[in-house]
Amino acid sequence: MTKPSIEDLAARIDELEDRVDELEADTEQLEATVDAQAETIASQRDQLAHYETRTQELEAELDAATDHRKHLQQRLYAVESRDTPTDETTPTSPLQQLIRLPSKARSKLTANQERARFIAKDIREYATNVPAGFALDSSTIRTVLHAKEGRTPHTQTVSRVMDFLDDLGKEGVKIVKRRGTKRVIFSEHVVSELAETAPSSGKSSITDVVMGWR
Repeated sequence: MTKPSIEDLAARIDELEDRVDELEADTEQLEATVDAQAETIASQRDQLAHYETRTQELEAELDAATDHRKHLQQRLYAVESRDTPTDETTPTSPLQQLIRLPSKARSKLTANQERARFIAKDIREYATNVPAGFALDSSTIRTVLHAKEGRTPHTQTVSRVMDFLDDLGKEGVKIVKRRGTKRVIFSEHVVSELAETAPSSGKSSITDVVMGWR
């Protein structure tokens, strides 16, 4: 077998070097493509996060607008119906009235009123015993509503639910803010009343609750 000449070896080396140059060029092109795609993915993730945040904001605004509309409807209905006699004795607390509403009347509640009702009817399960009575912080409310609805509620939703609990609980419920955390404080008397209150199948109406807010 004839040994390759120096010229043949040199030519072979040139071919290999050309091939290496081609591979390096291909590698650089692939790296540039990967970098570009990574930037695109990062940009799309940022856009997705922005859209998700905006969606939550719009949902909260829609929720608030729906609450306001239904609240006005309830006020109007209450004014029109306040002179109508009822067969039941009105409970002392609007929050108790909210719990006692039958299913037909509950359909007239706003989403946040229903959330407040859901929490109030099982308040002992969610609230923590404190010297002032029972405390329910915003984080716990968020957790409860997430379990109820399968999604994390917007901060504005949690705040509005806390406001409803405060408004309907009258003097027995108050909102405090300590160390940057909002809490709803229920007196022991209110919690005892709520624990003894069962949903009604009678003729309680949304009017009773609305009139109790004033």
